[in-house]
Amino acid sequence: MNRNAFIYAAVIVGSLGIALDFATVDLALPALEEQFNLDFQSVQWVINGYILAFSVLMVAGGKMADAYGRKPVFLLGMGIFALASLLGGMAWDGASIIAFRVLQGVGAALMWPAMIGMACAAVGDANRAFALGLIFGTCSVGNAAGPVVGGALTQWYSWRWVLWVNVPLALIAMIIAWLKVPKEKVERAEMQNDYPGMLTLTGGLVALMLVVYQAQSWGWNDARTIGLAMLALVLLAAFPYIERKAEAPLVPLDLMRSREFLTLCLCAIVICQLFFVVLLYFTQYAMKFLGQEPVWAGARVVQFMLMYGLVSYFGGPLSAWIGTRRLLVIGLASSTVAAIVLAIFGPGAPWIIFNGALMLLGIGVGAVIPTLNSRAIETVGTSRASLVSGITFMCQLSGSAVMLAVNTALFAGVGALRLHSMFTGEGITLNTAQAGVISSVMSGAQTVHSVPAHTIADVKNWAPIVDQAYRDGISAVLWLSALLVLGTLICVLRYVKKRPRATA
Repeated sequence: MNRNAFIYAAVIVGSLGIALDFATVDLALPALEEQFNLDFQSVQWVINGYILAFSVLMVAGGKMADAYGRKPVFLLGMGIFALASLLGGMAWDGASIIAFRVLQGVGAALMWPAMIGMACAAVGDANRAFALGLIFGTCSVGNAAGPVVGGALTQWYSWRWVLWVNVPLALIAMIIAWLKVPKEKVERAEMQNDYPGMLTLTGGLVALMLVVYQAQSWGWNDARTIGLAMLALVLLAAFPYIERKAEAPLVPLDLMRSREFLTLCLCAIVICQLFFVVLLYFTQYAMKFLGQEPVWAGARVVQFMLMYGLVSYFGGPLSAWIGTRRLLVIGLASSTVAAIVLAIFGPGAPWIIFNGALMLLGIGVGAVIPTLNSRAIETVGTSRASLVSGITFMCQLSGSAVMLAVNTALFAGVGALRLHSMFTGEGITLNTAQAGVISSVMSGAQTVHSVPAHTIADVKNWAPIVDQAYRDGISAVLWLSALLVLGTLICVLRYVKKRPRATA
């Protein structure tokens, strides 16, 4: 069998494990809340801790892979990921599950950029787009199956299996890589590491992400929030200065000065935050207001993920046919239109409009994500493929996390205004207990159907009012996303230059 087939097999299984983990854990959060008696803010750290470690260590992981070899860093990251998944499924309290999820993020941060670089180096420039399309297409299949798999495992077995399912996938990928993927030769000149840059960037991102995640519970005027925000500002502002002085900078200066590369990073942030908006709010709406079980709530967005996967798989031939720039433009334009349609009609849209918009969005996201990664690697060369993939994926994760906080604040603000307006219009004044119940439905784990009748029985039409406020909040978030994607499209037209089409 061709050597590349084994490399493809290793990265496909590895990317499937990452994708499933991303998309399954959300559905297990209510079970974790109940078993470990966690509040909503605490249980969010099961997700946040993973994303924090994954995103802030991504660039360092990419640098390590380019410096010390993609195969050994891939094996190390996958081993940490498998061990953390095994231990996470054995967690005994809230603190332990969060700690093991952070460790999972460390493993993923090492494994992901090494995997991208390993694939790109093996197949060469002509087949790079195909390799990336294969990886991201596999991710989309895992993301599509994730909500259904996570819901089914949680509902029919235990939330622990949501983590344990990662272990056999990780072991299979490690065995294939260990036995069949050759170890590449690393030039000694590439073995230098920029430790001051690593510490500055990691510290700045950790401080920023903590502000993003904790400001809602601490308060924006809290000394901890202000202190961490100032620390993030100082460290991130100092990072470019440190890089200019470094012998082997973590982020090369030519990348920081490249408007095209910065535009591609902006694409990663904007398109991925829209991706997570759909996965988060639409599945939550289905469970909270439509009374759907987790497995069916996950199935509600499968068409979006399947279209994303289909287009991702064919990203290589498509970019060779029409060019990477044009494919980015088509993807961003499709995503803008889909976000506008969903903002107008919302999650309660007629069947054909809802599914049509989600499929169009899947086409847009599937066209953009592998293409921006391929174009970024093309811009700097395969020798720095792991570093570049680490930077772009860091933008996807950390940018999405920051935007999630912005979206949450916008959703909560619009929802609160609409609730106040509609209850006032009905002449209804809520007492403290009733307001608490409605708040739990809007932003907590409570659903309309799980609210005990006696707690709010005397409030007329409360459920339709809360339903409408929730949909108005989602609409506001989608309008913001549409504007951001449209702005990014303009930047692509301005700064991403036309190039000759790739040839297979």
